[in-house]
Amino acid sequence: MSSIYNTLYALPPPSPKRTQPMQILAVGISRSGTESLRTALHTLGYEHTHHGFDTILPPCSLQAIHALLNKKYTTHPAPSTAQKLSAADFDTVLGSSVGVTDLFAAEFATDLIAAYPDAKVILNVRRDREAWYKSMQQTMGYFDRNPVDWDWWRSWFCAELFWVRQTMGRGLMPRFFRGSFERNGLWVYEQHVAMIRGLGLGARLLEWSVEDGWAPLCRFLGRDVPDAEFPRGNPPAEWAGRIERTMVAYHRRAVRNMLLCLAGVVAFGAFLVRLWFVWSLSQTESHGNGNDKQGNSR
Repeated sequence: MSSIYNTLYALPPPSPKRTQPMQILAVGISRSGTESLRTALHTLGYEHTHHGFDTILPPCSLQAIHALLNKKYTTHPAPSTAQKLSAADFDTVLGSSVGVTDLFAAEFATDLIAAYPDAKVILNVRRDREAWYKSMQQTMGYFDRNPVDWDWWRSWFCAELFWVRQTMGRGLMPRFFRGSFERNGLWVYEQHVAMIRGLGLGARLLEWSVEDGWAPLCRFLGRDVPDAEFPRGNPPAEWAGRIERTMVAYHRRAVRNMLLCLAGVVAFGAFLVRLWFVWSLSQTESHGNGNDKQGNSR
């Protein structure tokens, strides 16, 4: 089935080329200041830092991420390195980035840390776990529920929307949260933080939260503290507008494709009805001619 999906919903493969080494792996879970951290890293010169938003914007990399998930969970590690995923694998998504954050980085945290041994690691945390849980429920929780709704129907008629559903709703979210964020979110969060702390990364690791601001982050990275307030909250308006326009375009394409498919089905149905009508008429005429011949012979 996977090969069928990859053919039917094939996206142009992203082809980022690495021109700078990977420098920052921010492996905290979504809704732990990932967007603020991304913006801060850009301010400090680490541009571009990959975020979950990048997976949706063209060139959409969700199919490539789905392939990385499959390789992680369905293949054996290379005998020479005992690793399933290499820097070359990750560069299919991250090749144009010097940093990475959000759920992608959290899911592949140990793989990324091994693949990019010279990159610094930031464990971005949110100290109020209940606030984090509620924030996740209000945003990423949609993919945990993965409902059969109007968006689900449209996802079958647009490749990008298909991979949003497949990679997020049936890939990253259930894999990372052991089947259910609602049931397992809090303990998976604690386990993830403990796992990163237990890797023994020493000076390579900074545990940090948005409340800490610039000072520890800049000290860790060896950068001067900017004369600006630390970024907080939602992405910049330009960035948010670009995401909204992209999603609107995807949904319009899905509706257009649905209408085209419906028109095709109706046309094909009309063709079959006409074919049946012509066949029935020919059978009637044939039967009538047969009766006429029998009458003449008498």
